[in-house]
Amino acid sequence: MIHLLWCTIRPEVFKQMHPYWIGRSTNSKNIKTHVAVNTDAHNSIIKEYFLSSNLENRIITVNTDKIGVCYPSYMLSSTTVGNEGDIVVFASDDFLPPQNWDQYLVSKLEGKNGGLIVRDGYQLPDSSNMQYPAITIPIMTWSCFEKLNKTIYNPVYTHMYSDCELYLNLRDLGLLIDDRMTDSTIFEHLHHAAGKRRADQLDVQYHAKWKEDETTWNIRRNMNVLERI
Repeated sequence: MIHLLWCTIRPEVFKQMHPYWIGRSTNSKNIKTHVAVNTDAHNSIIKEYFLSSNLENRIITVNTDKIGVCYPSYMLSSTTVGNEGDIVVFASDDFLPPQNWDQYLVSKLEGKNGGLIVRDGYQLPDSSNMQYPAITIPIMTWSCFEKLNKTIYNPVYTHMYSDCELYLNLRDLGLLIDDRMTDSTIFEHLHHAAGKRRADQLDVQYHAKWKEDETTWNIRRNMNVLERI
């Protein structure tokens, strides 16, 4: 089973993007989509979307006015139930998968335990255009997920730098799988910083928390990995 985790505060965008993940998969029946939303109104929109799809899904409402993905993602990931051999993918409103992405991941992670960092069309394969390497689309084996205590983005952050901490945690635990120099497969990040979409008001709110999250990161990156997770 592939667990497709997805936090959204843009339900209409979710409805546009999620079909790409299903349509580009080889076996949609092997995919369970877990969605976290902030309000009951958004829950109703997502629930209605799934009613016509017959796709396995789980929707939770976190009832928070906190800015950013980290708290909703924690509430979603920490309550996800699965089995050894499953794969966890944390998608978002601005990522597009390659064709046959599910088959690719099953093959790529077969016999392995860890978190896979893939090309995203923005971060260079050696991460040289980044201040710190970041896992922009988390992909991992179930055992790796459990080793992280089912915490993908730590809720001590608002939004920024949480993906840098994830990279650091995987590296320090010896669980990082990084074949980007030889594997050209791209899960495309349609990020506004790359000019692939327009920044919206929510992006502005995330960036307003940049310094706060940076301060948290500068403290936590010097901690022992077992303290961080």
